[in-house]
Amino acid sequence: MSTSDQPLIVALGDLIGDVVVELESQYRPGTDTQATITRRRGGSAANVAAAAAAAGARGRFVGRVGADSLGDELLAELDRFGVEAVVERGGRTGSVVSIVHLDGERSLLTDRGSAGDLAALPPGALEGASALHVPLYALAVEPLASLVGQAIETAVSLGVLASVDASSVPVVEEFGAIDLVDWCVQRGVSVLFCNDDEYLALDGAADGRGDMVVVHKRGPHPAVVHIDGGRVEVPATAVADVVDSTGAGDAFAAGTLASVCSGADWVQAVARGHQLAAKAVSRTGALRGVEP
Repeated sequence: MSTSDQPLIVALGDLIGDVVVELESQYRPGTDTQATITRRRGGSAANVAAAAAAAGARGRFVGRVGADSLGDELLAELDRFGVEAVVERGGRTGSVVSIVHLDGERSLLTDRGSAGDLAALPPGALEGASALHVPLYALAVEPLASLVGQAIETAVSLGVLASVDASSVPVVEEFGAIDLVDWCVQRGVSVLFCNDDEYLALDGAADGRGDMVVVHKRGPHPAVVHIDGGRVEVPATAVADVVDSTGAGDAFAAGTLASVCSGADWVQAVARGHQLAAKAVSRTGALRGVEP
């Protein structure tokens, strides 16, 4: 398949520094805890674009990146993955601290910097796109929140598949489950990704809503694809040792979208998403297991 024939997955949102704190013992507040600390490229949207490129598609990141040395370094890292960056530069680049617990689960401390200040799509952002993916973290701050809705509507009008990720329980709770699902359906979103906690927070509001597919990610357990009024379980790819779950959901979404935009059905595509997520959890740091 030539490069021009590969699907183009466009991800709109954050590109930020990812500080990974891998605990070596149980965290004890108020005293020292030994840890291994590394610095990587992060941001859910940037991760999806990079994982799409690793999955054999083309990836494009769209967002606002700080006019600073950290922004320069992060853009260079995206370029190493083969990701096209269509960005606005200005302000300060944000960071997220990912605390990796002994069982491989993570806790996040987030400072998005100027990422939320993007008010308009940069020229060429949607040109040639097969899918537009938006982590709904982007709804947390204006003017990016308003832009996200406009971008999805524009993408759908161009025949581009629109994909969103619920991102976190606070996003669902702040927006309201019914209102969030209505927001997606009204804008023509084709697929909503959510994990166990987010699915519970949605409380069934997304099930059977029009033509929107709901992909319920369940970690090592089969994902559930809610489609055409029914549900299909798709077994997860076995993983011998979960090292770090950071970025696994982003890899899952990227693998799924790259596959469905290449002609696979949703069940086949979710199986590919599982495969890419399994690689992502095999090393410390977002997407280290799928890097080129």
